Amino acid sequence: GSLLITQTNFTDEDILGGDQKNNIALALKARDDLSPDFTKGVSEPIKNWFPHRTDGVVNPLWPWVAAWLVEDDHLPSADNEVSEADRDLFNRGRRFHLGWTLGALIIIGIAAARAFTLPATLNLLLLVGFGALLPRTAYFQPEPLFFVLFLATWVACLLALHRNGLWIHSVIGVLGGLAYLAKGSVQPLLMVYVVISTARWAWGWIETWRGRDGGTTLWLRRNHWLAIIMMSFFFLMTAGPRLVYSAKTFGDPFHSFPGYWMWFDDFSDAYAWMGKYNHKAALDALPKSERPSFANYAATHTPEQMWSRLIDGTKVKIGELLAPPTTLRGTKQPKPWKGVLEWRGWYLGGLFAIFAGLAITLRWRCPAPMNAAQRLHPETATKTLFVLAAVAGYSLAYGWYTPIGRGDRFMLSLYAPLVLCLVMASESLLRRAKRRHCASWIPKVYCAAHGALALAIIWRLVEILRRPYFKND
Repeated sequence: GSLLITQTNFTDEDILGGDQKNNIALALKARDDLSPDFTKGVSEPIKNWFPHRTDGVVNPLWPWVAAWLVEDDHLPSADNEVSEADRDLFNRGRRFHLGWTLGALIIIGIAAARAFTLPATLNLLLLVGFGALLPRTAYFQPEPLFFVLFLATWVACLLALHRNGLWIHSVIGVLGGLAYLAKGSVQPLLMVYVVISTARWAWGWIETWRGRDGGTTLWLRRNHWLAIIMMSFFFLMTAGPRLVYSAKTFGDPFHSFPGYWMWFDDFSDAYAWMGKYNHKAALDALPKSERPSFANYAATHTPEQMWSRLIDGTKVKIGELLAPPTTLRGTKQPKPWKGVLEWRGWYLGGLFAIFAGLAITLRWRCPAPMNAAQRLHPETATKTLFVLAAVAGYSLAYGWYTPIGRGDRFMLSLYAPLVLCLVMASESLLRRAKRRHCASWIPKVYCAAHGALALAIIWRLVEILRRPYFKND
């Protein structure tokens, strides 16, 4: 992490690019909210203390967190200038991201060590930490916060599909609200959860109508709608200050300029449109029928053009996630590394190979299941559909957004959840294999495979430490 901070994204040009300077400016504005002035009232200063300020692009959580790192004598600088105080805040923010990432990995490691085998836990930590979280710590942007909160929301959704207690839906609402305060990109995940869980409720209703027993599932159909209401309530309570501020400033609680940008073909046009309609009065004066939307985009583009943008963009985004740029090895003058885990797609493929191999072994080399404990969990299909739908939905959405938003930071949010899901699925199969009294070599080969993958990742880290130089793009 220190190598990334000192060798990448450190020049004034870097700070002025990628919306980082704007994040610094928003942190300075949020600083005033952290010292409530109760001489002007009570409720308003308390409400403003919570993260709420948004410019329609950056959500308030990271500027609010960064505001705690701002020095008292830090004065705003020009938009095209980086002052010494800006640079100090920039570096403090990146060091905060390092600490946040380390804390998240410690919590993930403790939880995983209690549930998974040691080699699987080691791979989970290595791939989540070095594959997803650490690469973004060098930027004064909200991704490190969002990635962790997004992963936590994802896990809570899986737990709720496993057993839909009311309390876990409250947790989804709070975590989803916090993730939304970091980046609005969590909304599709929550939508997918509502759709999949409602489909599960509908299937349960059909099974009951047909007179079939629900089996051993702990998912209760009667809880569904109350759980969704509770999830929505806690989400709105958590994100409430931002929603109120956005409604007052832009006329829409969920206003987001990127939501309009996606209906442009070029970022410069989208940015110019935002500059023209960047406040409530201008937006209110613009009829909804004339705002950027799918209907207006479809009216000016052929189906072939839209299909091409979707498919080509999706290929680009999947490639950025699974096949990032790699550094040429074996040259007389070695070049700086282009990334941390440059072969992260191959490592993910290794996890999938372990899962697939264990699934085949469970089917053909283990005794048939004799009771519910030896069978797959009854909600396995529901959770699998949730994961597939979420990955497909984000891939297509980010693929469509490719002409506007470039880089791997969009799809990279899926890497940690995919790693966790493959590890969870493999460990679940291993437990069932043991319950079926499988051959003793199966768990040994499973742990050896994870150990081999862990050694490959560790060797990559040794490579970096032997030649500690990163390229600053």
